[in-house]
Amino acid sequence: MNLLNNFWCDEAGLVMSAELVMLGTIGVLGATVGLSAASTAINDEMVEFSHAIRSLDQSYHFEGHQSCRAWTASSSYRQQDVEISLADLCGQVEQAEKAAEDQSRLKRAAPPRSEDLRKKMEEKKKTIKQKKKKKQNEA
Repeated sequence: MNLLNNFWCDEAGLVMSAELVMLGTIGVLGATVGLSAASTAINDEMVEFSHAIRSLDQSYHFEGHQSCRAWTASSSYRQQDVEISLADLCGQVEQAEKAAEDQSRLKRAAPPRSEDLRKKMEEKKKTIKQKKKKKQNEA
């Protein structure tokens, strides 16, 4: 009976478990915020890196050579202007970001109400019945 009384009066375990829950919650929240910030920073760096790579000019020109019996053809490539390419790349990035936003907005949208669903189903049934009647009348 004395052991049961000691367990009943002991609150040391309760305080420790509450502290662990608090520390765990703070740790998970901190990790979530940190990963979100790291994700944003990595994305920004990748965009900057893509702009830097696209800024490299890869244009070239090679003159052909001709001698007594042999010859080589000339070759050349002129790259599009960097400003035009970067503007195109920025437009593509903005379109991708907008598409991602639209997709996430659709996921967060509220589901349709049951009344709206009923009306749509009734309309579909009516159109199906009308099509069947038309087929019967034609036959």
